[in-house]
Amino acid sequence: MKGQSVKRDGYLAAIVAWASRCNQVEALIQTGSLARQDCSVDSWSDLDLELITLDVDALIDDTQWLHEIGRVITVLRLEDGQEWPTRLVIFSGGIKADFTLAGTRRIQNMIQAAQLNALYERGYRVLLDKSGVTAGLPVPGYSFPVVQLPSAQHFRARVEEFWFEAFHLPGYLARGELFVVKQRDWTMKELLLEMMEWHALARGSGAVDIWHGGTRLHQWAEPQTLQDLQTVFGHFEAGDAKRAFEETTRLYARLAHEVARLAGFDYPQAVESEILALVSGCQQNAV
Repeated sequence: MKGQSVKRDGYLAAIVAWASRCNQVEALIQTGSLARQDCSVDSWSDLDLELITLDVDALIDDTQWLHEIGRVITVLRLEDGQEWPTRLVIFSGGIKADFTLAGTRRIQNMIQAAQLNALYERGYRVLLDKSGVTAGLPVPGYSFPVVQLPSAQHFRARVEEFWFEAFHLPGYLARGELFVVKQRDWTMKELLLEMMEWHALARGSGAVDIWHGGTRLHQWAEPQTLQDLQTVFGHFEAGDAKRAFEETTRLYARLAHEVARLAGFDYPQAVESEILALVSGCQQNAV
């Protein structure tokens, strides 16, 4: 896939050239794997770029600037629920670029605090700075943030939420609602991933580089968990969905109990026991 890397470099050069011409852009900063020093770059790595501007709205309202960079296949526009809007772009040739459209305040806040945010601390590169807005940015430590375990209250709430979701699934199985089963199952899988993260933190005293969304799972999850994951995903078929559900609850329970023991949390055993008893009864009645 060396050709992809060459194409990516070509697009990066085109982006720098465009930003140099664009009056709205004060600085162009690269983050992500291409700016880090952890040897994580490969042919599939995206271009993660921050456009620092005095007029964010100008870049939001008119996306013609993307077409000035290269031939655009499609654009995903994300604005709600985040501080700065983003444009996720797939260019011709399969090169993906994620643009964060940020005001100068993003940079000024880190300079004034003399502290980088977690993204910048992992690594960044200033590709262009027309006005010196990035002067004073701390040097990145190329390190990952230390994540803390949840509070005992939050741990209990999330465990109870898992068992709440588990209660529903056998009923949908009995009705033959397999798509709904898959939807409920995915909610349980998201809670399982969260518990896997907490398990890694509890076992590693917090000094664990846990990536979002299960990325690099093989680097931070324990071998037994990776092995158990082989059985928790099922086919679109009632019998196999039931088997996968049982394996999912078994794995979650093991991890949650271990986290509770290692962190000194109280585990809601009564909730687990009663839900499993109800689940078992539902399955027996469905036979």
